[in-house]
Amino acid sequence: MVMNVRDVERSQLRRSDFGQGAALLALCLCALLTDQLKNPTLARSDQRASTSTPSSTDQSKAADSKLPAKPQKEPPPVQLSAQEPKAVQPKTQTSKGEESKAKKDAREEGAEKEKEGAGKKAVSSLILTVKLALLEDPRLFPYEIEVDGGSDEVTLAGKVSTEAEKVAAAKIASTVPTVKAVSNKLEVVKELPDVITHKQDDVITRYVKERFAQSATVTAANFDVKTEQGVVSLSGAVRFQVIVLEAAEVARQVPGVKAVRTDKVRIESEG
Repeated sequence: MVMNVRDVERSQLRRSDFGQGAALLALCLCALLTDQLKNPTLARSDQRASTSTPSSTDQSKAADSKLPAKPQKEPPPVQLSAQEPKAVQPKTQTSKGEESKAKKDAREEGAEKEKEGAGKKAVSSLILTVKLALLEDPRLFPYEIEVDGGSDEVTLAGKVSTEAEKVAAAKIASTVPTVKAVSNKLEVVKELPDVITHKQDDVITRYVKERFAQSATVTAANFDVKTEQGVVSLSGAVRFQVIVLEAAEVARQVPGVKAVRTDKVRIESEG
């Protein structure tokens, strides 16, 4: 009987606690409903925020997906060495017949080169050597001396003006290497210098006339030209003295000319 009374009391206490809790829960619900009725827009925004706001993990995943992929490092290129070993080519084996042919061709080529070398050797003779030696002497330079001979002997022929010049020619020829004997047949002609001078004057006159032909002004003047012992004399008639000066300048440029005389040129007026 005592136990039943206690159980009844405990059940009443539990009911009273439950009633108090239910009453408190009902008050909270009423307050929440009242706030939502008063501010319907706030309730909607809270609902949208709760539904649309993604979690932090979702945002981090989305950010990671938008970032560009990191480039992967490429392996460094393989550097080749500066000097690569050359491929060894196999030697071709030649037959004995081919080798003999190659040797024959080489011998023929060598013989041709020897012939070409022989053709390019310096050519000289004893006669030419003696003539060149005589032309080097100023005393014998004006004379035409002929040289003839064999392997070691020469013969001199021609004309000189003095006996001393004849002896000098023989001495010069004997000093040439390989000359063992000199046959001196030169003739002494005392008038030879005058003959040579006359020839030289003729040569000078010819060269002066050739130079005059290169100038139209001097050619039109038609000068008469004479040379005696290197002195050129002009004669004729012109209207302008400057033409005479031009002719004298042209004659002065000819080798061997010693002077130009123009006293026989007349200056005439027109009419």
